[in-house]
Amino acid sequence: MDYLFKPIGYVEVGFPKPNEPGRDRYGARYDFTGVVHVYNEYADGLLGLNEYSHVILVYVFHEQREVRLRVRLKGTDKEVGVFATRYPFRPNPIGISVLELVKVEPPRLWLRGLDAWTGTPVIDIKPYDYYDAVKRPRVPKEFEDEWVKSCIEKKYCEKAPWMGPCR
Repeated sequence: MDYLFKPIGYVEVGFPKPNEPGRDRYGARYDFTGVVHVYNEYADGLLGLNEYSHVILVYVFHEQREVRLRVRLKGTDKEVGVFATRYPFRPNPIGISVLELVKVEPPRLWLRGLDAWTGTPVIDIKPYDYYDAVKRPRVPKEFEDEWVKSCIEKKYCEKAPWMGPCR
């Protein structure tokens, strides 16, 4: 069975692409606040969202055409299945991000940590709540090593203290 999704909006101000002017201004995605524009026909759906501190943004990797079922983990020789990663090379190019909700002014949302590019179609927005919190998830050693490195080099622990087991 196939499904067809209609975007509810788009990323109006997105994180700069690699090699795009201005990307070097941001040491990490949490230094960046982007803007999502919700189409007017869906703007009423934003009512009450400002009562939450974070949202889950569901979007389309609209420029990704390649599908890979196996990928090499960044900075390693380890090969894993794409479903064991957050990489964009997926059969269904759907991305998700948990983001800090900075401001709601319908039809726009300001989201800190937004890593989607300008023009990215948004297919859903969900509030982040207690049902979404896992205090100590099990992760592979390579992921934990990458996280610790990001905490040190990109200061994730300071910029996004709600995330991960920062040390």
